[in-house]
Amino acid sequence: MKIFQKSLKSAAIYLAVGIGSIHAAPVSIKVSIDNLAPAGGVALTPVWVGFHNGSFDSYDPGVVSSAALEALAEDGNTAPISADFAATPNGVDGAILGNAPPLIQSGMSGQSIFTLDDGGDNRYFSYASMVLVSNDYFIANGNPLAHDLAALLSGAVDEISFFIGMPGAVRDAGTEINDFSTSAGNGLFPGLPAGQGAPGVGVDENGVVTAVTNPYAGFLNTPPGFDFSALDFSQYPNGIAEVTISAVPVPPLAAMTLPGFALVFGAMRSGRSKKS
Repeated sequence: MKIFQKSLKSAAIYLAVGIGSIHAAPVSIKVSIDNLAPAGGVALTPVWVGFHNGSFDSYDPGVVSSAALEALAEDGNTAPISADFAATPNGVDGAILGNAPPLIQSGMSGQSIFTLDDGGDNRYFSYASMVLVSNDYFIANGNPLAHDLAALLSGAVDEISFFIGMPGAVRDAGTEINDFSTSAGNGLFPGLPAGQGAPGVGVDENGVVTAVTNPYAGFLNTPPGFDFSALDFSQYPNGIAEVTISAVPVPPLAAMTLPGFALVFGAMRSGRSKKS
C-alpha cells in the first residue's frame, strides 16, 4: 500500500510537470487575409506578417523609407523586410500568398499557420503589403503595438479580426514617381499601359512616407477615359482587406498522448504491480 501511495505521489508530480509543459507549449494560430475590394478593385502583393515583442517598427510617416520598405512598396518584395525582422528577438514571420498565388486579388483570400510562443516574444502582430496598381503604395501598421495578441495566445479569446487599408490609411512610400508607364500591376486591369516590366524601372522620387487621400490624382501617363471607380480605395468603407487571426484547435484526443499523462499512467501501473 505504501508503495502504491508513493507511486501516486510521484504520478502527481509528473502530472504537474506535464501540465506545466502543456501551458508553456507553443501555440498554433492561423492568419487569414480576405481582400474586400469590389470586382476590378485593387490587389495586394504577398502580405508580410511578423509576430514580435513590440520592438519592430516597419515605418514612420514623414520619414524617408528604409531600403526594405522601398523593396516592398515598389516591387512587393518581402525578403528585405524579413531580413530586417530577423534581428527581432525570437520573432516569427512569413509571407501570406493569395489562393491564386502570389497575389491576393479582389474577392480572394490567403492564409497560413504559424507557431508562436505564448509568452511576450510574439505578442504583437505587424503586416505590410504593396497595393496594386501603383508605383509605391503600401499598407502596414506603423505602430508596432497596434495589434496585441495576448488574449488570443492566452486562450481568453479564440479569434481577433480587424480591417486594414482603411480610407486614409494607405501610404505612399515616396520612393518612386507615380507614373502609369512604370507602375506595377497594370496587367491586372485592362485599359492601363503595359507598366513595369522589371523591378526598379521607375524614376526615383526622393520623398518621404505620406498618406494617400486621392489615389490617382497627379499620376503621369494616365490613360484618357479610364474608369478608376473600382480602384479608388479611398472609398472602400471597410478598407482593402480584413485580417482574421484565430487559434488552431488541438484535437480532443491529443491530450491522451501528452507526456504528463503517459507518465501518470506508467507510475500508477507500476505501483499496482508492486502491490500485487
